Amino acid sequence: MRIPMLWRWERRLEEWRFGRAVRGILDTAPMPVVPGRCTVVSMVGNRDWLMYVVIMKAFYRRIGGGKLVAIVAHDFPRTGQRHIAAHFPGIEFQRLEDIEVGACQRGGTWERLVYLLDRTDRGEYVVQIDCDVMPTGGDIDELVRCIETRTAFTMADHFRIVPLPEAAAFARTLPQGSVGNRAEAALDRLPGAEGLRYVRGSSGLAGFAPGGFPRARIEAFHHAMEKLLGQEDWRGWGTEQCASNFAIANTPGAVTLPFPEYTSFHPGGDRSRAKMFHFIGSFRFDEGVFADLAQREIAALAAGATVRQAA
Repeated sequence: MRIPMLWRWERRLEEWRFGRAVRGILDTAPMPVVPGRCTVVSMVGNRDWLMYVVIMKAFYRRIGGGKLVAIVAHDFPRTGQRHIAAHFPGIEFQRLEDIEVGACQRGGTWERLVYLLDRTDRGEYVVQIDCDVMPTGGDIDELVRCIETRTAFTMADHFRIVPLPEAAAFARTLPQGSVGNRAEAALDRLPGAEGLRYVRGSSGLAGFAPGGFPRARIEAFHHAMEKLLGQEDWRGWGTEQCASNFAIANTPGAVTLPFPEYTSFHPGGDRSRAKMFHFIGSFRFDEGVFADLAQREIAALAAGATVRQAA
């Protein structure tokens, strides 16, 4: 068992080593925002701005264009904002505290979800990508096709979009220690559950189609789940991912990205077919894979790697 204080110290040390390994990204040329078929939204933590510059340069040059939005807190470091603005001329900064959440809760990244749904309500195709989701080096053509066809998607490892009662039954076979599993286990008690769907996906990498799932529906989902689980349980960390999964699964025509091409990173796992890794918190810096991929990307940019031409 890890001692919490020791784990936090080890994590800070790993973050420092990663930052030192990828600092060269700041010597690469700016990547101006250019017109494209999507809006790319990321919530950038106060300590994650350098990681964001790395992953966004890798991602943006592969999709070829589109608006960029960084959601940052009021106390976001000025140094970080200055570097992000310099490397992505034309980027928008959205202050986290200024996002109107309406009937939904504040915190737990719910602001991000209602914000991007607001933009899809206005007709935009929005890609949500976390600062720890990294291309492995080659193309990401399956994801680009989703953007070009305005198809909703999520990274779901090996899971599929299934009828909601099937998803709830599966969740009840899992340990009920996390609020995410408890929430999924209760899904079949939602009104109209028989006609709804769900996917055990990741809100770390997801595409939201214009008009595909209105913000008003996520507010209704939030209210219904809060009634089922109780306010204290539902407002815990992890419920926004459940809501994001629900929104994607109930968008007409939604798909899951192919697995194992788009997958969560696990130490010792097969990497031969991976196109994008989600470096989830438990294993983010294990084996130095994240830093190695970042350094390869920096080398490619320094050698003049080009930006894909948007369709």
